[in-house]
Amino acid sequence: MDIQALTGANELPFAALDALPNPVLIKDHETRYVWVNAAFERLFQVNREDLVGRLDKELFTKRQVAQCNGGDLRVLGTGQTDEAYETVIDPELGPRETITRKSRLESDGSFFLVGVMHDITEVTRINQQLEEAAAELEAQAKELRHLAGSDPLTGCLNRRALCEVVSADFTKASDEGGLVLFDLDRFKRINDTFGHAAGDAALVHFAEIVRASIRDTDSLARLGGEEFVAVLPGAGETDIEQIAERVRSAVEQTPFEFAGQLICLTVSAGGVYRRGIEAQDLDGWIADADRCLYGAKTGGRNRSVVVSSSAG
Repeated sequence: MDIQALTGANELPFAALDALPNPVLIKDHETRYVWVNAAFERLFQVNREDLVGRLDKELFTKRQVAQCNGGDLRVLGTGQTDEAYETVIDPELGPRETITRKSRLESDGSFFLVGVMHDITEVTRINQQLEEAAAELEAQAKELRHLAGSDPLTGCLNRRALCEVVSADFTKASDEGGLVLFDLDRFKRINDTFGHAAGDAALVHFAEIVRASIRDTDSLARLGGEEFVAVLPGAGETDIEQIAERVRSAVEQTPFEFAGQLICLTVSAGGVYRRGIEAQDLDGWIADADRCLYGAKTGGRNRSVVVSSSAG
């Protein structure tokens, strides 16, 4: 069926289609071209007279055929609308992302495929920008959550974040673990002798040592000043003693350099083992550990004292 038979005496609808900026194509039931509008001609650099009665494979590259011809037979056979996404090269604008919506048209007992192409390049670009912006906002939100829950000097958790860790790690009666409270010995002397910048450097140095000494599953928080606390989920009493001693020994054996001076540190530690619901009482747990820490301090410093909750 030719275009005259399809349009009949009234050519106005096709004149309107020819004026559209969107490329429009019409194929017969064998997917042969019946008509294309001027926008289609411009986009693909073809003449409609050359297309009539021909198949895509006779006109375009295999890649274009694979993109353009997908779903044509299904549309003609079922009447369902199909959407085909493709990248085309506009002779004026370069690569463009397009979507072609194809539907079936019935006229005098014959079926035709009508496709309208829409340039979605800008929509795609905007969507990509929105996705990138959303990802950036999520990254910023993650960073803000981290900052809100961490100590700005050492990067350790703060007390609020530590409460969340304890609440998450100790939920069942069978859960066990340890809490170790660390306090740098004679920290005021470092500030008085070398200045507060040296004191800050000492805190950062200490935090790095503790992170290297505890397990990946453990959490380290700075409570304030030179006082830090490590929560050790799943640790038994022997584990707590070993970790506390590992930190104490590493601090003693690892002086740090500041402004050309080698500064030695020691630390005292108090550790407490708890099981089940007892661990949810973070304030009480820290108070028990503080009593052990006091024992380490009065016992000569550079020591660790670890007990169970019942003994604390």
